[in-house]
Parts: sequence; C-alpha cells; structure tokens
Amino acid sequence: MCFTRDRFTSATALQFYAPVPALKDLITYIQLKICPTNDEVCAGKALNLNAVDYLDIDYDAISQSLVLSAFRCEPPTPGTWNAKFQKLGYSAKIEVGVLASERATEPEELSLGGFLTTIGESDKPKPTRFSFPSRHHDSPQSSGTAYFTTFPLPTGLHPTLRLTFPSTFMSPPLPTCALHTYLILPSSIFPDKYQLSSPLFLASMNLRGLRAISGETDLEAPAWVVKRWGSALLMELAPPSASSAKASLSAEGTPWHASIPLHLRYLSPSHNGTTPISVPCPLVFWACPTDEGTKMGTNPFDRVHLGYESLFGPRTMFYHLRPEPLPWVESSNSAAEGLVLSVQVPVLEAGWKAGVEWGTVGVVLLGFMWVVGKVMGTRKFLRGGDEGRSTQSKRD
Repeated sequence: MCFTRDRFTSATALQFYAPVPALKDLITYIQLKICPTNDEVCAGKALNLNAVDYLDIDYDAISQSLVLSAFRCEPPTPGTWNAKFQKLGYSAKIEVGVLASERATEPEELSLGGFLTTIGESDKPKPTRFSFPSRHHDSPQSSGTAYFTTFPLPTGLHPTLRLTFPSTFMSPPLPTCALHTYLILPSSIFPDKYQLSSPLFLASMNLRGLRAISGETDLEAPAWVVKRWGSALLMELAPPSASSAKASLSAEGTPWHASIPLHLRYLSPSHNGTTPISVPCPLVFWACPTDEGTKMGTNPFDRVHLGYESLFGPRTMFYHLRPEPLPWVESSNSAAEGLVLSVQVPVLEAGWKAGVEWGTVGVVLLGFMWVVGKVMGTRKFLRGGDEGRSTQSKRD
C-alpha cells in the first residue's frame, strides 16, 4: 500500500489504494484525536459512520479545508428516518433537507423537490424545488441495470474475470454511448496490455478495446518486488447488437458474458498451497458524449475524482449498472463480500519450499556442468583436429 502518481488522472496527482473492510479504526481516531474531551455529541456523530454506505474525504490544499461526505441509503432504524441533528458550535451551520426525486426537463439534469431548514435559523421548513446537471445517472431498464462478477474455475495462474449480464438485449441510453468497465487491481494480479491489444483476441472475449491502463504493468516482477498499489484499466465492452440478438430465437432473457484475462504475480508460499487475494468488483457504465450545447455545470451531489471520469471529455454522461451478488456459486472460485471478491489462487506449498530451492540449485549446477563438458569436449575435438593437420603437414 503506497501512494503513486497516475499519468491518466488530470485532477488528482496521487492515488491511494487499500482494502478497508470497516471504518472502526477511523472512528476511534476521530473520537480520540479530533473530538474534544468528554464531547459526547462529537463522539456519537463519529460512531454513526459505522452505518454509512460510503465515505468521501476531500482535502483542498489551497484553502486547507477537509470535507467529509457520508452517504447512507437506509434509515438508522428500520422503516423510518429517526435522526437527531445538533450544532457542534456557535458558528456551525447545519442545513437539513427532505427531498424527493422528480421528473427532470432535460436528460442531463436531476430534479429534486421537498423542504429545507437551517437548524437555529429557520422557524419552519421552506418548500423548494431545484434542478441541476449531473454527469452520473442510473442505467435505464432497456440498457441493462445489473451485472455479476466472478472468476470461473479453474482459477490457475491466469484467472479470467467474467462479467455476466442477465439479458442479451441492451440498447444504449443514447446513440453515442459505449459500454465500459473500469478495474482497480491490487499488486498481486495484473493485466497484460500486449495481450489486450489483439483485435481478434478481444472479439472472442466480447471486448472492443483497451482504452487506458496505468500503474504496475511489469509482466515478470513478483509481488514482493512491486512497490506501488497495483494497476487500473479501462476496457470498452462489445455488447451484442440488436440485430444479432434478435437473430437468435432464444436470445431474450439469456445472459451474455464479457471476459477479461488477468495474470497472477509470484506470491509468497502458504502451508496449503493456496492463498486468498481480494479484488474490487469492477465498475460497469455507459459513457455517452453529449452535444456542445449540453449544460454540464456544478452539481453539489456529484462525486468527482473517481479515477475514470477524467479519461473522458468534460461533457460525458455516465449511466451506471448495479453490481449484484452471484445467484449461483457452483462454477466460481470467488466469494463476494460487499463489493470485493475474495479469490483462492495457487501458490507454492511451504513444505515444498526447501525441496524446490535445492532442486533448482541442483538443476542449475547440472546445467552448468553440462555446458562446461560440452565446451571442453569441443575444445578437445578442435585440438585433436589441429594436431592431425600438423602431423600430416610434416609428412608432406
């Protein structure tokens, strides 16, 4: 785990990758180091981070401000929202909004309507309705809304990441859209950019092309030599066209697959010959360039600097598909926990380590002796030929 410069990201100079299964350590740090002593309100707010679905931390080096944005899609108590908000200081400002999504007038916009109130300033909630452009949207039903991720058996040293889409019929949201997947891979597994450059090979995997790759792409380096966190790649997928899908009588409702070949680095030995690696589920989305006249201003709810949006133009809209847990597990060597796949991969069994090391030394020595023997035999043969020619010349 370390920081690394990413030449593809224009907005962020550094990226940090580390699997974080829980925010327990961060919560403890906030309670002990940031919250004032005996401040139960601050400690309680930090404890509420346990229930969030995601947490964004943004730091502005110019203003030296740190912004924490937490999102939770379900209420704290089942069935109803029951939350208490309290100002942490006299100068603090808390604005609470109860908003619902409404039909937007433009395809690039989101509309919200409801009530807003400012704690300590407003006497009663004020009705409001506003619209704003958004780059990120949910994929419509006709374009596919979900996908499954798995590593089919046998995993081997060259595992294949398979994306499964429930239906063959997937029409793009807009005529300019293309289906993409964005992978963030730890240092234990990597893509081969040369393998992903062959058009015929890509077509057999339902892939259209490699659009971007960054990070560690050394094909020979073992895991303990790699210093950076891993690699990231953007692939364009090749979904079946409407004509080819309708040509098959059984196409409707049948899934289609896109496969991305990956490769394991040499990992440390284990006692049973296998070891687990954690791979984040890839993102799948439609990227749709829009017209010059499209309004793409500032959206207060947009998440930015996600790693892939800077690979597209500023007027690109994204329609996201939703990752789903696998409905079957018989043919998979992966288990999903949240949005992370845990995969069992083969490594050297620790009991064979000494034998393999001595065997390797023995093979190298035998090879060296064989080469030396061949060289000595060749020199002897050449010396014998020279002596024979010199004897014949003396007789002449």
